[in-house]
Amino acid sequence: MPDPQRRDLWSVLTGKGTPSLRGLLTRAVIGVGLVLGVLAALAIVGLVGATSSYRDDQQAAVERAKASEVILADLLNAETGVSGYTLTGGTSYLVPYVRAEDTYPRNMRRLRTLVQGEPRLVAAVSSFDTAAKEWFAEARDLVELRRSGNISEAVARIGEGVDKQRLDQLRAEHADLRELVEQQRQEALATADQRRLWTILAVLAGVLLAVLVVAAATRSLWRRVGAPLGSLLQGVRRVGEGDQDQAVPNPHRAAREVVGLVDAFNVMQDRVVDQREAAEASARRSEAARAERRLWQTVEQGLLPESLPAVPGLRIAARYLPSSPGLAIGGDFYDARVLSDGRLAVMVGDVAGHGAESAARAARMRFGWGALMEVDPDPRQVLEIMNAHIAEPHERDQGVYATMCHCVISRDGTAEFALAGHPRPLLVHGDEAGLVDVDARGPILGLLDEVDWPVTHLTIPKGGTLVIYTDGLVEARRSDEIFGAARSAEALLATAHVPLEERLAYLTEAAQRYDEGNLRDDVAVLAVQVVGG
Repeated sequence: MPDPQRRDLWSVLTGKGTPSLRGLLTRAVIGVGLVLGVLAALAIVGLVGATSSYRDDQQAAVERAKASEVILADLLNAETGVSGYTLTGGTSYLVPYVRAEDTYPRNMRRLRTLVQGEPRLVAAVSSFDTAAKEWFAEARDLVELRRSGNISEAVARIGEGVDKQRLDQLRAEHADLRELVEQQRQEALATADQRRLWTILAVLAGVLLAVLVVAAATRSLWRRVGAPLGSLLQGVRRVGEGDQDQAVPNPHRAAREVVGLVDAFNVMQDRVVDQREAAEASARRSEAARAERRLWQTVEQGLLPESLPAVPGLRIAARYLPSSPGLAIGGDFYDARVLSDGRLAVMVGDVAGHGAESAARAARMRFGWGALMEVDPDPRQVLEIMNAHIAEPHERDQGVYATMCHCVISRDGTAEFALAGHPRPLLVHGDEAGLVDVDARGPILGLLDEVDWPVTHLTIPKGGTLVIYTDGLVEARRSDEIFGAARSAEALLATAHVPLEERLAYLTEAAQRYDEGNLRDDVAVLAVQVVGG
């Protein structure tokens, strides 16, 4: 709805008629805007000149360093490949060398382009190029000797270390080049700092002028707005202290908007009590929700151990990822114990269903499994006892069941495990990964009273990793296609160079991303790596 007392801009600027907050603010904003406009112009001119030069110089330094690092990295990989081929004759070792020889001319042209106009850098790049070509010449001789059957001569030249010496010379030339790049970057930074200093001085002068303008505008605003608002603030404090009977007096010589605000506040006092009661009710509901969340978190802690044991020669890690951040707790759980004979016993299980009942049953199974480890860790015996105690007799007909993988691993990598309807573990070693072959899997816990669980024996090679998981990992789904064991194996192979804990984190997050960020079931993963020593 338009304001009937709204005036044209000229009347506002000249201050004619009844004063309004709009008029006061407009005059203050225009005055400050003029000063800030001049200030901004000075700042923009100075900063654009300084930052543009600084950005270009820094970007050029980064590109030059990156281009030289790419060449050096290719040659280092190629040197390793040439040595491996010379000593073993394996043609796969030549892949880095062939790739480096193919990409070197293109990479060197790019590096020369980046240093154009810089005589010192051009000379350094030329020296770097000469050292690289000398190394390529030696590498080609070694490869040719090996290909022609002169193995002893090729090995002898490797022993003389000519290729190593030339590679060391290449590293020295690269270090000189990087030092020149860094030196020029520092010089550009010093120039940019000087420009920035002059810009700051100009901005400070403008700020001083802006302060004077703001001080004059503030004095006018206080008389028209600040003092009346002070009376309104006192009224607000009285309402906060419980005094809701006294109205705020009508201010004089105040802006129209302030007068309207005081009137609205006096009307609002009648509704304060209702709003306060509504706020208190909301706070009570929030506290009840927090208490319920703490209760669920307490139940969830019973599913996972506080820490995993340390066993010489073995490395163990685990990862648990709930299907959602809400309160729907599932029945996935895991645990690990060191046996009296020094072996490691691990377990991963999944109780059907969600909620407090499934979580409590999973916690009960985990604690029961821990007690069994003190008596007899034999996989067949453990699953028989867990099958007998998964549920009370009156719960047998209610569909209470669970899957479990129980495994005992020695320090030398020999292991035995049994599956109760559980997914087959993954075995990762070197550049190979796949499901462990088993003769048979026993039935799900809780379905049958008398049954046998076959035990599978395997040897985990040194450096190999056994990965046990719940079906929530492989059943992550995108449309009609599941994540599956094959993608799980690919994720583990892709992270062979990182610590075990990070590999499991990458694996579970890959499944979560495949399911578009929302897993359909909880995921528990436990991995044991044989490291030896």
